[in-house]
Amino acid sequence: MMPVISVGSLKTSGCSTLALSLAGVAAAADIPVVLIDGARDKDLVEWAEKPGRPDCLMVETADDEITLERLVRAARRRGDLCIVDAGDNAELIRAGARLADRALIPVRFSPLSAYAALATDRLIAAESMKGRRGRDWAFVASAVTTIPSRVARTIETMIERTATPRLEIGLVQRAAYEAPFLNGGTLFTIDDAIAPGLDRARAEAAMMAYEVGILGEAVETPRARQAARAIAA
Repeated sequence: MMPVISVGSLKTSGCSTLALSLAGVAAAADIPVVLIDGARDKDLVEWAEKPGRPDCLMVETADDEITLERLVRAARRRGDLCIVDAGDNAELIRAGARLADRALIPVRFSPLSAYAALATDRLIAAESMKGRRGRDWAFVASAVTTIPSRVARTIETMIERTATPRLEIGLVQRAAYEAPFLNGGTLFTIDDAIAPGLDRARAEAAMMAYEVGILGEAVETPRARQAARAIAA
């Protein structure tokens, strides 16, 4: 059965980018996928109106918990992969985490984003006894920087102090991730000349999809973790 993945943080921190990148991987593998746009700015709805949306990828809108639950349950009945972009909406972050198999909390390269991610972690933890049995949640870097700095080390320390795991792979800061929002299509359908770094972006997104269980079991082996680090390096 295809999982339900929920993405959200009290500071958006790249939620829509992460959701669309994972959906693009699934579509490239011919997996039917429903993207549920619960974010305030509706970037995914706007993206869906551009040319190049894969036939197996649908975008729905949910602005309240009742609608979100209806759409998620319908996706489960069809056997579709379901990815929820809850944005920074606290109600939908809670609801999405309860309905999902895994909730992802994106963290960008700023202390403000890290503080919001930690607050989101506490929000989800408070609901941990509700919803699907065995569900989990994790932090994911949505804008990895290759430039070491005091800020980067501070953010790493803040996240590592929590018991919540962090995905091994993250999305590096690349123009490639913004290209689908500007031009339509996905990482796997847009032309290589449109944005630099598409090959790396595709590899990162695919590895993340493996890690969250979209393309198979979640990454657990040392070899897989080593491969993830090599892609992100």
